[in-house]
Amino acid sequence: MSRVPSSTAFSQSRLGSLLASLGGPAKGPDPRHFGQRLGTLFDLSQSVALADTLATLQRQPFEAADADDAPSRAREDFLRVRAAMIATVMRSLVPDSGPTRIRWPDAVLEEGGGDALRRFYLAHQREMEMRAIGVHERCRDALRGCTPELARLALLDEALMGSLLGHSRKFFASIPGVLVRMQAAAREALLQGAADAEQQLKSDVQALLLAEVSDRLLPVLGLVEALDEHLERNPL
Repeated sequence: MSRVPSSTAFSQSRLGSLLASLGGPAKGPDPRHFGQRLGTLFDLSQSVALADTLATLQRQPFEAADADDAPSRAREDFLRVRAAMIATVMRSLVPDSGPTRIRWPDAVLEEGGGDALRRFYLAHQREMEMRAIGVHERCRDALRGCTPELARLALLDEALMGSLLGHSRKFFASIPGVLVRMQAAAREALLQGAADAEQQLKSDVQALLLAEVSDRLLPVLGLVEALDEHLERNPL
């Protein structure tokens, strides 16, 4: 049976560090203050909604899933979607590596190439968000039919992620602007004689895309790991 890698492999997100090193926003605050900072992300209405969710958790009805809806399928779904997202990134960057609707821009280091690179990244982000939301919803559904405890976790996750959606979208939306500056720097490097300027730019963009895939799937990974722990204690 396929296993999802432990979250320790993802515990230190690379996206923020990469953005800082490539001229984007500075790294976030010390993770030891995560709880305090998390509290500042919710406005009054969101805080009330979360409080209502917490107050009703114990009263939520539970309906076990049919045997055909085996919870273990959530793990396989997560692995499949993650592999597809990574493959989409790689095919868009490597010529003739497979069918893709998103392609690395031609003449990316010419004048105006920054806008083409921004559109390239935005196309990836739209596809990432669609796939991440889909697998997240399916994973919650799997938890809802597994046990009452996991059903409550799914409900709390839905409320929490709904409140944080605007913040996460704002963060991801800042990345394409960083790429425009990266393109300008790579173009200048090429004019100064750096023959590998485009390849270095492509490598940096690849690193950002793969890091964003991991970041977008981290909330789903947490649910999958909770399901894994349940299945280890209660094999099907």
